[in-house]
Amino acid sequence: MHPAHEDADLHTFLGAGPVVQAAWLAARDLPPATLLPLLNACAQRCFFCAGPGTTDLPDAARTPDGAIRAHLAARPPGVDRLLVGGNEPTLHPAFEAVLGSARALGYPRVDLMTNGATLRGNAARWAAAGLREVVVPLYALDAATHDAICGVPCHDAVVAGLDEAHAAGIRVRLHTLLLRRTLADLPALATWVHARYGERLAVGLLREKPVFDWATAAPTLGAIRAALAAVPAADRPLLLQAPRCLEWSADHDGIAPTDTRRDPDVIAPALLATLYFSSQARSFPTACAGCVERDRCPGVVTAYGAGASGAGASGAGA
Repeated sequence: MHPAHEDADLHTFLGAGPVVQAAWLAARDLPPATLLPLLNACAQRCFFCAGPGTTDLPDAARTPDGAIRAHLAARPPGVDRLLVGGNEPTLHPAFEAVLGSARALGYPRVDLMTNGATLRGNAARWAAAGLREVVVPLYALDAATHDAICGVPCHDAVVAGLDEAHAAGIRVRLHTLLLRRTLADLPALATWVHARYGERLAVGLLREKPVFDWATAAPTLGAIRAALAAVPAADRPLLLQAPRCLEWSADHDGIAPTDTRRDPDVIAPALLATLYFSSQARSFPTACAGCVERDRCPGVVTAYGAGASGAGASGAGA
């Protein structure tokens, strides 16, 4: 059984073999790829994640080498992109072996979701082995704030590693959580990311989990709208599985989020980040009843409940 806060459909994808994964993505108009989760204990203690299955995962529960080899060997024809994720995949003993094997087995491109703490000193070597994109969370420009969220000192190492990855030709894709304690600094973070790496910051809603008090950590949707509106138009964030009424808050250039004039490679969030935030269970509160965008909307993280406000017939949002 999947946890209540996680989406059952995404769980099916995560547990499937490469052929089913590729078909699952294609059915949703997502790029062809397969996802290899590398599970082992993470060294960070992020408040929204730390607990059994992440920080306390025993060695016996790590993804076994046989399962890794089987996944790589089962690459579907025509799929040349390997996504690597997990608790912190770079700490898995087989991580570098995966990079070493992927290209020979037909995956010239590897995308990695990581906390970024291990990039420093390794990025150039991993780039040479086929790592093409890193998907990394950055919760604040201020080191103390970022480190408090992560539970360990890591901010400076993460930024140094991101700089090394960027210099090595790896595409750096950053995302952040919309939190009460960091929302006021969202414009500065979005501007910094765009200026430093030439990429849009992606933002996602906090999901409810039993390891923390969601109500004291999550901002209201109204506060999120105000924060998005405060970001300079040139640095507009990319929203990750957000309700449509929030998408309009981030749309500063008069082009609708679905307009084909937008280049998906420029304005779409990283595939790994999209999948990660798809794992959050969502619903449509009563405020969403009658919204003209409901058929195209993924809903809102269930914990927001009555805090959500639908776009309504006018499409303007509340």
